Amino acid sequence: MPIDHTHTILMVDDDEFMLAFMEEALGPHYPVRIANHPETALGMMRAAPPALLLTDVRMPGMNGFALCEAVKAEPALADVPVLFLSGLEGVDEHVRGYEVGGEDFVTKPVDPQILLAKVQRVLLSVSERRQLREQAGFASSTAMVAMSSMSETGMLLDALKQFNQCADYPALGQAMLAALQAFEVEGVVQLLPADAPPLVLKSHGQASELEVSVLNHMAGMERIVQFRDRLAITYPRLHLMITNLPLHDEARCGRLRDHLAVLVESAEVRLHALHFEHQSRRQGGAIRDTVAQLGMVLSDIDRMQRQGRADATLHLNSVLERVEATLLSMGLTQRQENHIITMIREGFDELAVGRLAEEHFQNALSRAIDDLQSVLHGETQQSSA
Repeated sequence: MPIDHTHTILMVDDDEFMLAFMEEALGPHYPVRIANHPETALGMMRAAPPALLLTDVRMPGMNGFALCEAVKAEPALADVPVLFLSGLEGVDEHVRGYEVGGEDFVTKPVDPQILLAKVQRVLLSVSERRQLREQAGFASSTAMVAMSSMSETGMLLDALKQFNQCADYPALGQAMLAALQAFEVEGVVQLLPADAPPLVLKSHGQASELEVSVLNHMAGMERIVQFRDRLAITYPRLHLMITNLPLHDEARCGRLRDHLAVLVESAEVRLHALHFEHQSRRQGGAIRDTVAQLGMVLSDIDRMQRQGRADATLHLNSVLERVEATLLSMGLTQRQENHIITMIREGFDELAVGRLAEEHFQNALSRAIDDLQSVLHGETQQSSA
């Protein structure tokens, strides 16, 4: 069996014969170091911690139990497993060995095969425990990352909800700054609406001309640009520059880049939506004004037409009265007068029939005007509300 150079065994015993015996048993399988005194062994371990400490229990001065306690008391050596050699098999001694942190006992006289088997078992057990700790640490770290990511995703969703509630550009800019605060970063936000002056906001205070200049300069580069702890994310109508990326946490930096990119893209979409909403309101206002003006014109036409028909009826009656008076002075026979008056009245009746059809149209026009005014009045109340 080849020597396992990854596991060095440090053997401590005041008995030279026992040290030679154990070196002969373990030397073909592991690198072996020896020490005649516990104090010497402790110094050797501080200089280069072994994979296993094999120590006799009964030694003058510091015994094996005291050596084990000293090893376990030092953080750099606490993980080194300790295997005791003892000529006693009493329960009290074994309990004491486990109390101070020992792994196992090898009873004297030592059987080389049993010694080798116990060394191998202890090293395997320590290796398995180390792997379990690493796996547990990795699982804990993964869980923490997952929890952080879920929390950040929640903050992102909250920010998107706030964007949808923004009614104007300043509110959208403030919502962006609130989102940056939730992510525990600071920066400068620049909004470039198509129908309003540029708007620049900063997490704390007012953005300087230099910051705006740097922001505009970085906006001419790639969509996402990072320089040290500064991160610029640029869209046509919205620019963001983060000024304090947590470079000490690379994983969080990566997540922040992703989250902030989504944040800026969503804010850009909302900015465009606000533009179209403003444009729609302006167009709607213009249409309402035009329709209201048209309603006023139609109302005037309706009133004038009704007044015109009333005036025409009066004029026709007046003409008929003058004709009748004139006929009396012309010396016509009664038959001739009746014939002429009948012709005139028939003509007036024909005009009346035409006016009746016109009146139906006029009434329909009046109803349409009333409906139009009712709609405009309702929209005005909704806009006021």
